[in-house]
Amino acid sequence: MRKLILLLGMICIFPCIGPATAHAHGIYNMLIGSTLSGGGTLKLDYDFSSVARVGYDSTVGPYSVYTGLEPAFELLKTDDAVTPSYVLVNGTDVNVVVTGIDDGKLSVQIMNLDNSTTYNLQHVGDTALLGVVGPGNTLDPSAPDPHVHPTLALQLLLPEGQFGEASISFKLTTSSTYGASPVYTLKVSNGPLAPIDYDTTTYGAHSVTCQKTVGAQINSFTNKRLALLRPCLDALQVYKARSELTTPPPNLAPAPALTSAEKICANASGTGPDTKTILGKVGAAQAAAFKAIQKKCGTPNPPAIPSSASGDFSDDDINQMLGLAGCRAEELLAGAYGGARAELALITARASQGGKTLDTYFPCLYTTASE
Repeated sequence: MRKLILLLGMICIFPCIGPATAHAHGIYNMLIGSTLSGGGTLKLDYDFSSVARVGYDSTVGPYSVYTGLEPAFELLKTDDAVTPSYVLVNGTDVNVVVTGIDDGKLSVQIMNLDNSTTYNLQHVGDTALLGVVGPGNTLDPSAPDPHVHPTLALQLLLPEGQFGEASISFKLTTSSTYGASPVYTLKVSNGPLAPIDYDTTTYGAHSVTCQKTVGAQINSFTNKRLALLRPCLDALQVYKARSELTTPPPNLAPAPALTSAEKICANASGTGPDTKTILGKVGAAQAAAFKAIQKKCGTPNPPAIPSSASGDFSDDDINQMLGLAGCRAEELLAGAYGGARAELALITARASQGGKTLDTYFPCLYTTASE
């Protein structure tokens, strides 16, 4: 039923999602309080360096949709002078205001039980009433579990199983005497693997092997990705340095350096199989890592996946996690090679590999304000 509601919502207002249902209390919720007793500013106690993980929900047209209900907004019930964080006074309305969001890629839905209103947060300025503090309300400090679960929806213009992430920045506001909170940023991703749920009665040897394999393969895959791209970026540095010379001598002419870089990076006009190009080797490295992890962690399906596989992760889980690893490797290169994205844009891949400039194949190579 939840997916049906999601589909209908997408058709009428994209991107919106079905209402979140009741969910068990989590230990990593965002605790709502204030900086001073009876005053100060609103605040959230939460580790915003963590990532909100979302799982595959459905496909809507060309979009793959991933949803999650964690973390929740939870009302602080006891003053904590150490943090410090203090309980809000009754009658305080608590609102979420979006200050930044990846438009078209991420939406957050909040169903408020106090006024039977569903809020879809999709753009900067969108606001949702979390609730009003007080007896009988959603944020009732006397209730055993006063919290609100937002539904996070990550929409990717990619096939199911591809890595994607997005962020939302927001603040808490109120019409009462408290000041607005600082701006917080929550990252949402389908890449991180869920913690393995080990058996409580039998030692999970296969699951332990699975987790070890994941660690080993991520180490190997990211190192290979870095090693494969580095010679290309080094060659482009030679071209860049020569291009800056006002009057380069013949032995430092830029054109030959660019030709050399094109051969190293793409070999678009050369001979040999696509598997010998950087793009081919990067793809092969990811495929090898996927196969090794699937063999130990996938759903047993002999002979392709042996019966000793732990069944902890689906193929999509593995693909998305490898996409996350590849993205982080690219970010490291972007930090090490300033201007790398612009330089890769000078090189075009083989037509058989898409024929696009190389920067489009490595979307996590960010640029800085100084570039």
